[in-house]
Amino acid sequence: MQEADFVAFDAEQAKIGQLLFFDPILSGNRNIACATCHHPELGSGDGLSLGIGEGGEGLGRERTPGQGAAKIVKRIPRNAPALWNLGAREIDVLFHDGRLSVSRIYENGLDSPAQEWLPEGLNSILAAQALFPMTAEFEMAGNPKENQIAGAVYDRIDNVWPIVAKRVRVIPEYADMFVAAFDDVDQALDIDITHIANALAAFETQEFTSFDSPFDAYLNGDRAALSDDQKAGLDLFYGKADCSSCHS
Repeated sequence: MQEADFVAFDAEQAKIGQLLFFDPILSGNRNIACATCHHPELGSGDGLSLGIGEGGEGLGRERTPGQGAAKIVKRIPRNAPALWNLGAREIDVLFHDGRLSVSRIYENGLDSPAQEWLPEGLNSILAAQALFPMTAEFEMAGNPKENQIAGAVYDRIDNVWPIVAKRVRVIPEYADMFVAAFDDVDQALDIDITHIANALAAFETQEFTSFDSPFDAYLNGDRAALSDDQKAGLDLFYGKADCSSCHS
């Protein structure tokens, strides 16, 4: 892959996205951030076979469901996927169950749990992906009895995002950064969930893109980039061993 194979991003927007990625303000109970489950030191995953989202304690492999009466009763039934190279233009399906995909079924160009209520102006499928953990009870939203965000999900999924956007835009430092980074934002009230999602996608693309590995060089025509043993492994990976069926 090469730089042109990835969605272009704005560096100033990526700076905002970096702050938001580590900010628990996006979660219903303000206790979990994107980075909680997509930890940079763990390859943008969490090192666990099944993710522990809302209500868990700790980070990475040390994260637990909690203790006593506060112990969570349900873990996320899948592992936290890595974020590497998800800004590639060829990506057209996201999430383990494929619930977000490029599609013409709705006028917004995506088939998603939000259906026709998906916000307009998203710059990529990766930006759209960033919206849905905020609406998931066991990922970031929490229990409907606990906070306004989790309760809003049960009315209609898109009712969540204005609440999240308001949380962000009332912080003066965030508001100033959005005004500087987005041409269509002149004041704090102009900030909506689309700007937040686009900023997150910009950061993830900037931070978790790699196209300079020996394998990339090999794919781009440098046949000396891999050793004979590596080439033999490559043949197995995509051939007889069929590893690529799950690790594409």
